[in-house]
Amino acid sequence: MLYCIPLFAALTLLYPPAYLTRIAALRPVFDRVNRTLGRTPAPPAPASPSDASPDATPPAPPAGGAPDNGQQTAGGPQLAAPPITSDLSGAIPFAGRILPLPAGTWHPVLTTQSGPHGELLSNVLVRAEGGIVTGVIIARASTQSLPLSTVDAMNNGCHDDRNYLSKIVPSDSKVLECWFTSHVQIEGQPLSDSVDIQTAFNRLHVLGFPIPYVMLVTTWNYAEAAADHGANIENVTTLLSPARKGTMTLPAPPDRWLKQELPQNPGAQRFVNAANGWMDGWTTMLRRGFHGDLTNGSPDLVRASRDPASFLPGE
Repeated sequence: MLYCIPLFAALTLLYPPAYLTRIAALRPVFDRVNRTLGRTPAPPAPASPSDASPDATPPAPPAGGAPDNGQQTAGGPQLAAPPITSDLSGAIPFAGRILPLPAGTWHPVLTTQSGPHGELLSNVLVRAEGGIVTGVIIARASTQSLPLSTVDAMNNGCHDDRNYLSKIVPSDSKVLECWFTSHVQIEGQPLSDSVDIQTAFNRLHVLGFPIPYVMLVTTWNYAEAAADHGANIENVTTLLSPARKGTMTLPAPPDRWLKQELPQNPGAQRFVNAANGWMDGWTTMLRRGFHGDLTNGSPDLVRASRDPASFLPGE
């Protein structure tokens, strides 16, 4: 699997997790990549409160409202905030491909286009039931191949021992695919240093969408070699709410979601196991969507879309 390193390193440099961007020695690398792609690094995340109640409404993210449609940040990506009242379900076009959506009705929060030639797209969607967020999708993809010449080998999220589950999907030498599940605590701090994610979650707060304090994270990474020796890339991260349906009540306190603590918290472990099982099948739909081999409303898509945080009609 040594051939996996360069492309997964590319994903890490293009979309670095917050903990890596806080390492001083790595900041010049990320700054150089951001300048090359026409992006401006977001300000550092503030410290998060440690004594918040898991059932309380999360505090506001950093100040600043959602952008107007088509607003361009200085030296950064083109941002657009579509009407959040739009209803999406099944599968939608995305970056010249098809993005399957988990069960339920999703609403667009933010779209971005960045890079010297606008070759990087992102789309943030939200699902809510009873006014409370049950899911967030953060999808990112390239519309043309990305060069690998400046990529340094770095650890990728699929190899993090803190993950609940990580899988490298066997494939030929031209395709790299992996997925993992983990969790994130949402207690006022941004989920990422990326300006698009910060802006999207700020818009959700401004629009009054309560988000449970812990969200289970599923991430799918896919990269396919291109004829020009670059790579076509897609990354789909889905946040799922483990809270009791219609509430903000979690099956375990926010500080009890570490992998080693799950055996002592059976409610949390059941949800994690359900999410792991769901992702094992859902990645097939994501892969088919990447290759355009997916039909909206098909029985196999409907069956696979039922994630553990979704609601059936009447529930």
